[in-house]
Amino acid sequence: MNADRVRSRAALALVPAVALLLAACGGGSGHGGSGFTFLNVDLFSVSGGTPVGAVNSNLDTSNVSTTVCVTLSNNLKNPTVTTPSPLDNVTITSYTVSINRFDGGPEPGPFSFNTAFTVPAGTPSGTTSTPNTARIPVVLVPAQAKREPPLGNPRPQLPLSTTADVVFQGRTGRGDKVSAQGTINLNFIADDTAETPATC
Repeated sequence: MNADRVRSRAALALVPAVALLLAACGGGSGHGGSGFTFLNVDLFSVSGGTPVGAVNSNLDTSNVSTTVCVTLSNNLKNPTVTTPSPLDNVTITSYTVSINRFDGGPEPGPFSFNTAFTVPAGTPSGTTSTPNTARIPVVLVPAQAKREPPLGNPRPQLPLSTTADVVFQGRTGRGDKVSAQGTINLNFIADDTAETPATC
C-alpha cells in the first residue's frame, strides 16, 4: 500500500497531455438541443465556478463518492429573440457517467442517476445577457464502486488514468428531448488525504 501511495504522488506530477488540454478549457463539452435552444456543458469544477480539467478519486476513501460540479447553459438559437419563454427552459431528468481507461483494462460503470433540476433559457452570446446557467453536483464514481471490481478486490495498478464522459438527458417545456455531454480526466489514486465531496 505504501508503494502504491508513493507511485500515486509521483505520477500526479505527470498529468497526461489530454488532461492539460482539458484543463485549459475546463473540460470537454458537447451540446444538443431542440429546435429553439442549445444545451451545453460549460465547465467542470470542484469548488464554485473555477474550471478544472481533472479530478482525483481516492480509493482509500471508499465510503465517499467522487463528485464534481458541472455548469450547464441553455442558449436560445434565434438571435432575434430577446425574451426567453419558460417553454424553452430545460429540465434535466438523468445523467450517465462512462469511464474510459487509458490502459485498456476493464472499465467501471457506466453509472446512471435520476435527477431533477432546471436550466433556464437565456439569450444568445453577444446580446443582452439573461441568466441561463445551472451548477449542480454530479457523482462520477459511487462509493460502492470503489469497493467492487474492477476498482476494488482486487485493485488495479495505481495511479490509474481515465476519462469520465457525462451525458445529461432532459426535456424542454415544449416536450422536446435534449442532451449534452462533457468530458473530464479522472485519476484513480490511493492516498492518506481523505477525499471530500465537491462544493457547488
